[in-house]
Amino acid sequence: MNPSNKLYAAFGAAALVLAGCSGEPTQTQTNFGVSVRQMIQAQTADPSTFGNTSSEPIDGSDGSRTEAVLEAYRTDVAKPETVNDNVVISLDNAR
Repeated sequence: MNPSNKLYAAFGAAALVLAGCSGEPTQTQTNFGVSVRQMIQAQTADPSTFGNTSSEPIDGSDGSRTEAVLEAYRTDVAKPETVNDNVVISLDNAR
């Protein structure tokens, strides 16, 4: 094959590959990040702060709410006994 024909074939193949990347976004691409924004909104204590942001730190908290959060963390989240399990990685069929 002639070197110039190889060059034309390479450019043609590149054009076909790039043409396959163009087109309308898929449903997944269109909704990308929506669930994250919904979770942020759902976890915000005062939703009115979205449009009225402030650089001031939050002063104080509801004591009973904070106590409930800490208790839930201590009982449900922090379980160090599950972290100490050994991890075995086998690279062949032998055990």
